[in-house]
Amino acid sequence: MLKEKYPSTEDTRAILQNNLKAIREILNWTSLDLSNLIGVTKQTISNLETQKSRLTKLHYIALRTVIDFEIENLKTTDQDRADRAELLLNFFDESEKYAVSEKKSIDLEQISEASSLIATTSTVKNASRIIASLAPIIGATVVAALMNSKDKK
Repeated sequence: MLKEKYPSTEDTRAILQNNLKAIREILNWTSLDLSNLIGVTKQTISNLETQKSRLTKLHYIALRTVIDFEIENLKTTDQDRADRAELLLNFFDESEKYAVSEKKSIDLEQISEASSLIATTSTVKNASRIIASLAPIIGATVVAALMNSKDKK
């Protein structure tokens, strides 16, 4: 069996879709920029961001590929923005892992609110402060995992 580079579940895709605009804003992409990168129309990006269309596995793979590529490029030109984007992606991953381990449902609204706060910060240091202050809400386990992933850099 082949191992997927970007395995995804319905929850994984829902988290990315609900937070697509926040990621796009951190990366300074317009919806047209993103649509050109993954080979869809600007309207498709708009429909994904407004929940009018569901994010397919193919969309998910295309989005993760261009997002990860952009983060790698940013590491040489704007490390702080790369770190904020990675922090946001790690937040999504850790939130899903926490929900599965605690047998809880994923609170997409809560994740979206936290990601919006992270996206509006100007530095990874501020984003880390926001995440730390959310520990009582999103779970200390998620925050600890995020801080550990950030510190490994």
